[in-house]
Amino acid sequence: MINSYFDKIIYSGGLKYINNNFTMMGIPFVMVPTELLVGLSSSPDVNFQKELYITAKKSAYKSLKTQFGIDFRQEGDKGLKVIEDFFTASGWGLLSSIDLDLEHKRAIIVVNNSAIGTALQGKVKQPCDHLMRGIIAAIFQDFFNEEVDCVESECIAMNDPKCKFIVKLPHEFDFSKENVRQQLTAE
Repeated sequence: MINSYFDKIIYSGGLKYINNNFTMMGIPFVMVPTELLVGLSSSPDVNFQKELYITAKKSAYKSLKTQFGIDFRQEGDKGLKVIEDFFTASGWGLLSSIDLDLEHKRAIIVVNNSAIGTALQGKVKQPCDHLMRGIIAAIFQDFFNEEVDCVESECIAMNDPKCKFIVKLPHEFDFSKENVRQQLTAE
């Protein structure tokens, strides 16, 4: 038993290994050691971190909706739950949406036991889950049907008890805060 989510996928034939490649529900994927992602996430270069976030956001926005076949406008919270379950079951940590404000297009997402944050605990000087920020921003950009950004306001790597991500419209972020300036580019 891996976990109940993947057990269902395996049992239903949704996990396949063909021509030396994995697919899950028709989505190609690879298994990689966390340390490979930690190496990217721990870079002290703020410009690299921003680029990693932007690239992850663009890539996830372009591919996740198509690959998962989720139309957030129709499925709403149910679609978000599928994504939360998938990333949690995949070992990223326990994702949960703790505050969703549809009217103002804002969300707060908490990740307990982040694989990246836990591996970097006490080893970095700023929040480090840039890939996760990009993925979360892409998911909510599609969910809200409007450009949003994501900032990690708490991080296990910084000895916070959890990782906390703030999603909102780009112009609503306060660029007088150093944490925001380190993670986003003002435009």
